[in-house]
Amino acid sequence: MSRPHRVLHVITTTMVGGAEIQLVRLIAASDPEQFRHTVVGLGPEGPLAEAMRRAGAEVVNLGLEPTVGAVHKGVERLARILRRMRPDLVQGWMYHANLLGLAAARLAGVGPVIWGVFCSNMEMDKYGPSTRLLVKACVLASRQPVAIVSNSYVGVEFHVAQGYPRSTMLVIPNGFDTENYRPDPQVRAELRAELDLNQEHLLIGKVARFDPMKDHRSLLKAAAEVIREFPRARFVTLGLGMEPNNPKLRAAVTPPLAGHFFLEGRRQDVPRWLKALDVHVSSSAFGEGLSNAVGEAMATGVPNVVTRVGDSGRLVGDTGLVVPPRQPMALANSLKAVLSLSTQERRDLGLAARRRIVEKYSLAVMARAFQNLYHRFLLPSHAH
Repeated sequence: MSRPHRVLHVITTTMVGGAEIQLVRLIAASDPEQFRHTVVGLGPEGPLAEAMRRAGAEVVNLGLEPTVGAVHKGVERLARILRRMRPDLVQGWMYHANLLGLAAARLAGVGPVIWGVFCSNMEMDKYGPSTRLLVKACVLASRQPVAIVSNSYVGVEFHVAQGYPRSTMLVIPNGFDTENYRPDPQVRAELRAELDLNQEHLLIGKVARFDPMKDHRSLLKAAAEVIREFPRARFVTLGLGMEPNNPKLRAAVTPPLAGHFFLEGRRQDVPRWLKALDVHVSSSAFGEGLSNAVGEAMATGVPNVVTRVGDSGRLVGDTGLVVPPRQPMALANSLKAVLSLSTQERRDLGLAARRRIVEKYSLAVMARAFQNLYHRFLLPSHAH
């Protein structure tokens, strides 16, 4: 009887983030008779570590600090883990983990190594010198992995332009949980009642951390325009840093926005909040690969207005509206166009979005793509 292949994933953190959530979903959707997963998080243990364990993975967190000295220590510690576990395949998730995973695998004499990149047109002037150095180092090492997975076609083109080899790059789009993320009229009514919203209120939501990439500034400018025409419109923002005690945010949410915004910060019940929305918006300026938030809103039956960043336009297809990034008026006009639809027209658009996710971006589709990739590079399992 053959044993399952051992796949060891190296990921920068086990905190809540897009790539981290996709790894949880991949482990849960993977065939346990074919693959056994181990996750090594470079940083301290985060809230998704337990979710990875529940999905069936062994999880180890190295607790490294983001310093230059920690890199050398991290490679040695990771190499020791690789020597002990002898995985059949090593898969990196994001730049730090890609580079450290590759170095440790070479030191330990294990492989093959696959990389994962989950961004597109990064604007490196918005980040520090250590991040820029890391990105350059990844370019130099990018010919060594046997495959490099991007979750977006735009991400492939961006990385090829930076110097990555096109020959080993491929796209595996994110997969979405269509069971937890689905329409629920009762939950919708309950949450809207908690927010003191009636049927005439229109709720627009954005799920994203506070980061220059996500461009909340353009959203706030667009919101001011929307409120002028739709005074009963309300906005809710969810994500790390989106709390009322964020001084930059508090300074920006002033009249006419005051009283129209719910600043909810990081939430554990995002599916519940999405069910209450009339529209979801992604105002990102750069850097997105394939947005989890957009796909999850679609799965919940909520229409989207997105910027043309990463593969967001490809993801929504004809079930939402796409505008250029950093153009608040265009964003406002598209939001107003969706809000001008009848309730039934918005519902039909949202249900079409859900069908698109179920048919093209399911967890099963993603898991099958990764498993096919693994089989390309794995030797036959050894017998027990």
